[in-house]
Amino acid sequence: MEAGKKDRIIVICIDRDNDLGAKAEIEGPVMGKADVIEAATKLGLKDPGDTDFNSMFEAVRVYDELRKQYDSEVAVLTGDREVGIKSDKNISEQLDKVLKHFRANLAVLVSDGSEDEQTIPVIQSVIPILSVRRVVVKQSEQLESSYYKVKDFIKESLEDPKMSRLVFGLPAIALLLISIFGAEGWRAIMGIFGAYLVIKGFRLESYLKGAADELSDAFTRKRFAFFLYVLGIIFAGLAAYRGYTSMSDWLVVGVFETAAAFLSASVYYFWLAGTVAWVGKGVSSKARSARRIASIPVFGLAVTLVIHSGANLILAPDTPIYNFIISIVVGFVLLFAAVYIEKK
Repeated sequence: MEAGKKDRIIVICIDRDNDLGAKAEIEGPVMGKADVIEAATKLGLKDPGDTDFNSMFEAVRVYDELRKQYDSEVAVLTGDREVGIKSDKNISEQLDKVLKHFRANLAVLVSDGSEDEQTIPVIQSVIPILSVRRVVVKQSEQLESSYYKVKDFIKESLEDPKMSRLVFGLPAIALLLISIFGAEGWRAIMGIFGAYLVIKGFRLESYLKGAADELSDAFTRKRFAFFLYVLGIIFAGLAAYRGYTSMSDWLVVGVFETAAAFLSASVYYFWLAGTVAWVGKGVSSKARSARRIASIPVFGLAVTLVIHSGANLILAPDTPIYNFIISIVVGFVLLFAAVYIEKK
């Protein structure tokens, strides 16, 4: 829609929640440049943080531009604190009053947000809207508050070691992995993130901290125990690698077959890793008896034997069932042996 030389244009500023009446005690409608400026000044003095008086000054500025070419007027319409039907009804009635004094055929709406623009259907039902001008306040209370909240969060994160590792450390590791390995770095990132979620989800922090403290103590006091710990870690890594390479051929078969392939290839290595680490822990602890040190690996071997046999049975269903039964019998024998060793 374009305006012609003979068009009469009314510049309308909407105060839908009636801040002008509630804060400056001015009833709408306010009509005329001088009265609008006076009302905007009073509202600004009452509440400098209110954005409505900025819209009112913008309406005056638009009016000054239009009156150079068109017969125009400026007005402020106020609603009600109860935003909705009641406030829109007030705006509609005030618009009728304004148009009786200044018979315009086009309107320019000046708004400071989407709430005031919800009254567009109300205005268009009375007079066509030529243009909508939205006032963007360069610095608002919410924006400033958000800025300082983010600033304080960054400052506290830098000062708190735990938060710093979480907020800056993990993203830094992710960026380094991507820069070094490219697309393959995403797999490592997902693995690290998954391990972090497992630790947090199952509350394993205390156990991991205890293991790290034990490893540190073993390194500083007992070199032999530290060597066994390192050896156990190597065996555990080897177990994980063998399990991963073995299960890759079974991924398309099924979940149980994939898990069985992983366990079949790695369970003995995991047992060996646990045994070596357990012996190292027993060596570094004076309170733990030799019988206790020996019984736990025997018990672990019994469980490992049954798991390995069960995994093989899943992978090869044609295998005679008596092999699995024999492994259970041997497992019971080892279990009783472990109990005997510890109790004797």
